[in-house]
Amino acid sequence: MLLLMPFLLLTTSVQKLVGLDLHVPPAAATLPPDPAGIVEDVVVEVVGSEIEVTASVRRTDVGADAGDVQQRVVELPPVEDDLDLGGLQATLRSLKTIDPDRKKVLLSPDDSVPGRDVVHLMDALRGDADGELYPEVALGGR
Repeated sequence: MLLLMPFLLLTTSVQKLVGLDLHVPPAAATLPPDPAGIVEDVVVEVVGSEIEVTASVRRTDVGADAGDVQQRVVELPPVEDDLDLGGLQATLRSLKTIDPDRKKVLLSPDDSVPGRDVVHLMDALRGDADGELYPEVALGGR
């Protein structure tokens, strides 16, 4: 015992004795939410036969601050007095290439838009000939 104490005191390093204070959450704790994609939200507003797509796109350049969002607005005028569903799908496809994981879109038609057109819009928002666009369509009011 007399030999063991000096040996332990001389051979142990202070670096080896330092520990980290870690706190492990309990098993029932929920995980933090996944980080949002580059496209934060997509809103499609319809008034009459005019469609306006507004997307909040997070800036990813080096000089951008945290939470720095750029609003992209695309206005689609009517084609032959009808909704431009092809232009809408092309606009949404360009947003989908920026953030392919995004699945939600908000459709906000005006009271003057007939129910038939709302159904056509919802179908156009869900997909096009190239595949799925935004399968989770939320319907909102203006």
